[in-house]
Amino acid sequence: MNNGKLISFEGIEGVGKSTTINYIKKFLEKNNIDVYCTREPGGTRFGESIRDILLSNKSVISPEAELLLIFAIRNQHIEDIIIPKLKAGTWVLCDRFIDASFAYQGYGKKVNLKKIESLVDNFTKKVLPDLTIFFNLPYNLAKKRFPRNKNKDRFENLNDIFFNDVYNGYMKLANENKKRIKSIDANQSKDSVQKQIIRELTAAFEEIEQ
Repeated sequence: MNNGKLISFEGIEGVGKSTTINYIKKFLEKNNIDVYCTREPGGTRFGESIRDILLSNKSVISPEAELLLIFAIRNQHIEDIIIPKLKAGTWVLCDRFIDASFAYQGYGKKVNLKKIESLVDNFTKKVLPDLTIFFNLPYNLAKKRFPRNKNKDRFENLNDIFFNDVYNGYMKLANENKKRIKSIDANQSKDSVQKQIIRELTAAFEEIEQ
């Protein structure tokens, strides 16, 4: 289907994904690769509007309704952005993708995993990342990085039990999908984390020269 590559970046809050994704974009562009950065939930005008609802502390949403909204966003994102970019040869860097639904709504909010699998099978056009980078940082370390003066959104206000369950869910996913999901030690300096990711990218894709 595609000439481009889809690379997703996963992890709980506070692991440093956003800053690192910008660095990886510049690194790939130096290798003459066309790159597009996006995120979930979001990615399209529709998706960003629903993202605001999902993150708002005023929203009262059941876990299953939350899951369905996220997959509505994802379906539109895949149709409008990801598939066209990949077909054009662009590499797409996505801040969270399908694994986040299993980690957050499945392991975190206890939605039946088979329901999530059914949504993946029916509403994602069989689009899976060519590579997933998991920022491996336990919650007790990640929460120390949360900005103290930041107003927390609906997810960030969830309790320690939830985030520990999400982290453990990510660990399970990484262990079950070792070929696709590469675990990066995120309890390192920014430079070390970047170098770990570049090593994984170089090993995975022959188009990249270190």
